[in-house]
Amino acid sequence: MRKDRKRTEEQEIELNRKLDEKVEKKLAKEKRKAEKRANSKFRNSKFGKKWFALKKWKRIVVYVLIALILLALIAFATVYGIYNSFRTDINEDNLGISSEIQDKYGDSDIFNVALFGVDTRDEDSFSGRSDTIIIASVDKKNNVVKLTSILRDSYVAIEGHKNQKITHAYAFGGAELAIKTINQNFGMNITDYATINFYKLADAIDILGGIDIEVTEAERKHLNDIGDDENPDFNYLDEAGTVHLNGEQAVVYARLRKIDSDVARSNRQRKVIEALIVQAKKVSPAKYAEMVRTMMSLCETSLSFSEIMSFAPMITKDITIQTLTIPGDEENAIGGMYDGAWVWRYDLSEATQHIHEFIYGEPLDTVPDSVISANDSGSSGSKSDSDDDDNNNNNKNSDKGNQGGSNATTNPAGTTAPATTVAPPTTTTTKPAETTTDPATGDKEEPNTNNGNDEEPATADQEENTAEAANENAAA
Repeated sequence: MRKDRKRTEEQEIELNRKLDEKVEKKLAKEKRKAEKRANSKFRNSKFGKKWFALKKWKRIVVYVLIALILLALIAFATVYGIYNSFRTDINEDNLGISSEIQDKYGDSDIFNVALFGVDTRDEDSFSGRSDTIIIASVDKKNNVVKLTSILRDSYVAIEGHKNQKITHAYAFGGAELAIKTINQNFGMNITDYATINFYKLADAIDILGGIDIEVTEAERKHLNDIGDDENPDFNYLDEAGTVHLNGEQAVVYARLRKIDSDVARSNRQRKVIEALIVQAKKVSPAKYAEMVRTMMSLCETSLSFSEIMSFAPMITKDITIQTLTIPGDEENAIGGMYDGAWVWRYDLSEATQHIHEFIYGEPLDTVPDSVISANDSGSSGSKSDSDDDDNNNNNKNSDKGNQGGSNATTNPAGTTAPATTVAPPTTTTTKPAETTTDPATGDKEEPNTNNGNDEEPATADQEENTAEAANENAAA
């Protein structure tokens, strides 16, 4: 008993000792805090004295308000970052806009933006050749949208590279060089762009619920053939006429050209854009911001969220859509093999005037020097050299008694031009659709990357085109 009592007394003494140590430590800590507060510059400042003079509950209310403001700022920064994370800046001083064009249209109410559709096998890539080139001219004042399609095989001057197809400009230098090429060859003042690839376009169409397009029987059959080759689970179109296309079907439709021509494909692409605008009109205005955010995530663009949203009110009104294809009848284009590739050669000065008449309602007083230089470099289809004449004469002599003649050329409308039309060397009698390669077939034509000045190497599809041309000439 005595031992137990003694053990209990010792435990109590030890416990009291530990309690005393904790009290001493707490007192020492409070003393240090008091000294720190006494020496605090904030507490001794005017604001600090007023702040700590407030009652505790008032200070708590202020803390809560500050927290709410911080949360709002974080939310705004997050949303702003999402809306602008897909924006890509370009150097506006390096877009080839001439001073006379800037002076004439710098304050115009018409806003021009370049739309590019790139041919890529990587669904997350925005690089490669621009198989779709459209100048979208938006007139908010009159609620008019004008779409000018420039055929991908147009033979133009590309700065830093030899004259060649305009589609290669995007592959050489991205959107910046592609815009510069348009501005320099057609006297434009474009500073903004939007680029989408075929995969993302399908997603965008599906987000809007698909589109309604009038499809011919020939288009229906070819669409099903291509779709089946690319996707075993492709949804076939059962009938022609006005049909509702999902994203995958609409993209295949926009790429069709082997049944007719590149011009017809350009028209299909514009029809898809027009159908998208019609479908967008069905979206509730309350969901515009969400729709724009989603669409921006599917493309690469120089436009900001606020700039895109400024055009949203147009959707609620009746929009007039007008279209133009370059080259057209006025350009007297020559289509055929030239410099190792199938191209359209035509008078760029005439095309420039045509585009400006369409967009602004009036031609230019003076064609910019860059356009004239491009014509002088050999892009003009209205000019010919001795080689052209010799080739044309040789064709005439070798084709006497044959119908058509191998020196006949094709125009953008897909019809055969008279045999007297001056054609470039080794011009074929086939339409672009028969001598070019559809992206769906795995076209391997790539632009030259050897310093941008060397001759472009012959590619698989170029060799195939040349062989086809030779066979046709022999058959003729």
